[in-house]
Amino acid sequence: MFSKIITIALLTFLLGSCSGRQINILDNNKIVGECYAGVDWHFYGMQDTIDYMLYECAKEAIEKGNTISDKSLLELDFTLPTLPKGYTVWNKKLAMYHYKNGDITEQKLGYILAAIELVYMKIVWPAMDALAEGKMSENEFDKIEKSARLIWLGE
Repeated sequence: MFSKIITIALLTFLLGSCSGRQINILDNNKIVGECYAGVDWHFYGMQDTIDYMLYECAKEAIEKGNTISDKSLLELDFTLPTLPKGYTVWNKKLAMYHYKNGDITEQKLGYILAAIELVYMKIVWPAMDALAEGKMSENEFDKIEKSARLIWLGE
């Protein structure tokens, strides 16, 4: 009996910490692509993070003349909060501090976390491609990834 309770609690915890969603990209009501956003081990503002990531993808599709299946994303205000004095960029550590201090909402925290993760991905993914193509050494990639991670996390 005790092991069943532990198993159920563990599964609930694991399922509650990851999520994902997709929207379709349409051209003349025909699906021509998709935007997918998912997060793992993201305990605060998870749905807001997903919305922000989907919105960023949707913006690119709309700029190319397409439409999206979930137009409700276009009605949300994804403006990031003003940075505290003395800071030039948000990072996870700074955002969490201000969220726990009550300075920003969980929704805005989700947007900030998505925005900084997207910056990380824009740095690391091209480096991963360069590494896979042999255009960069593993040591060079490690330096780029570490630098991007330190900026993202705020360490």
